[in-house]
Amino acid sequence: MGLAFPASCFLLSVLPACWAGMDQTSSSFASRGPWVQVQRFLVPRYVALGVNVTLECDYVVQQHATLYSLKWYKGNSQFYQYIPSLPQQHAAFSVRGLDQGQVVEGREGRRLDVLGVTLAASDVYRCELVAEGPPFHTTQRSANMTVVVVPKEPPVISGSREYYQQNDHVSLNCTSPLARPALTLTWNINGHQVLPSSVKTVEHLTNPAGLEKLTTHLSLRVTQDYFQDGVMSIACVGRLADLYLKSAEVIIREPSSRWFTPTNLYHTSGSAEVSSTWTMRVIPGVLLLLLINFLP
Repeated sequence: MGLAFPASCFLLSVLPACWAGMDQTSSSFASRGPWVQVQRFLVPRYVALGVNVTLECDYVVQQHATLYSLKWYKGNSQFYQYIPSLPQQHAAFSVRGLDQGQVVEGREGRRLDVLGVTLAASDVYRCELVAEGPPFHTTQRSANMTVVVVPKEPPVISGSREYYQQNDHVSLNCTSPLARPALTLTWNINGHQVLPSSVKTVEHLTNPAGLEKLTTHLSLRVTQDYFQDGVMSIACVGRLADLYLKSAEVIIREPSSRWFTPTNLYHTSGSAEVSSTWTMRVIPGVLLLLLINFLP
């Protein structure tokens, strides 16, 4: 004679096994990890106006899953999609600052070439990947890209004199060419950056096209400590991300003869011809005086 169990007891005896089975299934899915993972993601931080830009979103899909879609967004606006299940797998869309004709697809959406970027192309770019397992799993990566205007000319130093006496006040300006954003300007003496207390920004202008020009001012006294092997180099260096690095330089030299030391005169690189002419006029007179002193 078998024992009879109430129905409620039967349910209670079965449900834990059911829940245990569900936990095992869920745990099995979880142990497989994300259905799709980004292996390489590339959005350049700064790009020059008008160049072609490469965006990359390389991925790997696990064996138990399939890729449902890959989509690219500029800001919150979608401009490209790759959906393998659709008859037309690839599609590009025009959004603000980006025309669909500028987008060239490669490697199933893993790489996009954006042709001839404009300033309006600056934005946050996002790659979104969706895989179906089941269930659906979404992975995304994003980065900011800024389109900049890179100048061709170097900065310009102004205010230099032909000669400096020791303890003279050196007052120089450095003006950047037009760029967007403005260049970062730094002053160096003999390759070493000048203390911030000696430099100040005197002008920062923006023209109607949004291009910026910056002028900074260097102020210091000429001392013997500034000279290395008779030369003092003053440079103004302009930088814009990793796309621009140019400089302007002024060379100040010590006198080459002991006859000039009482006057403590120094000249810049632009005054070599003037200095040579002046020397040729003075030396004959000095030699004449020496001859007179040595004559009986």
